[in-house]
Amino acid sequence: MNASDIFCDSDFANSTNISCVNRTVPSYSIIDIASFMHIFPTIYGVLCSVGVLANSLVIYAVASCKKKMVSDIYVLNLAIADLLFLLVMPFNIHQLVRDRQWVFGHFMCKAVVVVDVSNQFTTVGIVTVLCIDRYIAIVHPTSEKRTIQWTIIINIMVWVGSFLLSIPVMIYAKVTSKKSMDICMIDLGGPQDMYWYTLYQSMLGFMIPLIIICTFYTLTLYHVFRSIRRVKRKQSVWAKRATKTVLMVIALFLVCWSPYHVIQMINLSIQHPTSAFVYAYNISICLSYSHSCINPLMLLLFAQNYRDRLCHRKELRSQISSSKTTVKTDGGSSVSPDTSHRCTVI
Repeated sequence: MNASDIFCDSDFANSTNISCVNRTVPSYSIIDIASFMHIFPTIYGVLCSVGVLANSLVIYAVASCKKKMVSDIYVLNLAIADLLFLLVMPFNIHQLVRDRQWVFGHFMCKAVVVVDVSNQFTTVGIVTVLCIDRYIAIVHPTSEKRTIQWTIIINIMVWVGSFLLSIPVMIYAKVTSKKSMDICMIDLGGPQDMYWYTLYQSMLGFMIPLIIICTFYTLTLYHVFRSIRRVKRKQSVWAKRATKTVLMVIALFLVCWSPYHVIQMINLSIQHPTSAFVYAYNISICLSYSHSCINPLMLLLFAQNYRDRLCHRKELRSQISSSKTTVKTDGGSSVSPDTSHRCTVI
C-alpha cells in the first residue's frame, strides 16, 4: 500500500509506489530524491518504536479494566490493528535501507503487504463503526443492541471484511527481479489495472467510510447541540465530553489519510512527475504511517479514562481495598463497597 512498491509492466521505477502510468523520465534530480529518501528509515524507525510502546500501553489500559465499556472494545481493536502493522514495519524499513532490495522471501513479502493494506481497511472500518456507535449511544441510549457481545461480533466482522478486501493485494504481491535485484511489490499488469486498483483502494478505504462518518457525526452533533438548549449546563458538559474522544479519533484519521488518497488520485493523471510531487507523495505516505503511532498517543494524552488507568492503577487498587464503608443496621453491620472506581466510558 505505502512502503511496498506498486508497479506494472514498465521500466519506470523509483523508491515509492508511484503508479506505472508515469512512463516518462522524471525531470527531477535523482541524487536529490535519493538523499531525500534516506531520511525516511530513521523517521519510520522512530514512529515504529514510539507506536509499539503507545499501542501496548493502550491495550494494557483497556485489558486491565475488568468492567469494559462498548467504546473500550473499539479502542482495543484499533490499538491491536495498529500494533500488528507496526510489528511488520521493520521489514519495510529494511527494504528502504537496502535501496528496495527484499531478502525475506516470497511468503513474507505477501504477508507484509497484506498486513500493510489490511491495516488501512481495519482502521477505517473501526473508526466508522465507532462513529456509528457514538451516534447510537447519544441519540438512542436505550438501544438493546449496544452490548459488549454485539460489539465483539461487529469488530470480528470488520477484521474479516478487511482481510477479504486485501485478497486482490494478496494475489498481486510478489517478489520480482528488477535491475538485478529482488523487490517486494504489488505487480499490476498495466495502467488500466493501476487505475482500478487506486479507485478500489480509495473508494472502499476512504471515500465511502468518509461519507458514512460525516453523516453520522453530523447527526450526533446536531442532537447534542439541540439538547444543550434544553438541559442544564452540567448535563451539556457531559454531552460535549461524550463526543470529544471520538471526534479526536476521526479528525486524526482524516488528517493522516486524506493527503495520501488525494495524491493517489492526482498521480493517475500525471505524466511528468515533478520533484515537488515526489516529495509530497513520500510525505503523504509518511503521514499515513504516522497514524498508527499518533492515534494511541492522542488517547493516552487526552482521553482522561485511559490516562487514569495507567497513572493511578496502583492508587486505585489501594483505594478499592480500603474504600469499604460500614453501615449499621438493626441486626448488626454490613459492608458496602465503593463503586466509584469503575472504568469510565469515552
